[in-house]
Amino acid sequence: MSVASLIARKLGQPVTPVTRRENTGVTAVALGREGRNPCNPCNPTKTRYTEKKPEPVNPDALLNEIARTLQSNPARLRALLDSDDMQDIAEGATSRANLLAYFRLMRSHGHPLADDTPEPTRQPESRPGHVELMQAWKPAHDELINHLMACKACYAPRARYCTEGADLRRVYLESYTNSTNPTRAKQ
Repeated sequence: MSVASLIARKLGQPVTPVTRRENTGVTAVALGREGRNPCNPCNPTKTRYTEKKPEPVNPDALLNEIARTLQSNPARLRALLDSDDMQDIAEGATSRANLLAYFRLMRSHGHPLADDTPEPTRQPESRPGHVELMQAWKPAHDELINHLMACKACYAPRARYCTEGADLRRVYLESYTNSTNPTRAKQ
């Protein structure tokens, strides 16, 4: 059953069937003055036969992704590439698969992709033996502070001390300098 007979049955009126005509080429009349098809307004000369250009890619993001895949360091991967390679990655001329194959080849040729060097150890914040040195002057310091808080005659900001406070201060300063400068204490 043809489309014309279905329409005729639905409408109740006879429809004249149209014969198909084979037209393989697009004529200039069909494209119009601007070279556009009225059904498809884009210009066929601009869109046809053009190569698909790859989209630009962020090279750092791609290298981070590849580094995660290869369980390596992105800085090491970047060191194996030169500026032209980075430009090709940015323009999309080099694919992820090509880079993976390249880095795997470099690994098989003995180039390390991951950092095998251990982390540097940090020096302790305080000097070694700090606790022992502090134990030498801390009792004298505590004794001086306790006296200054209780004595009405001593006023440390003005360097005013009673005889007992002056003795405690002298003992504290000597113990502190002896503990911090052991060479001075031996003299």
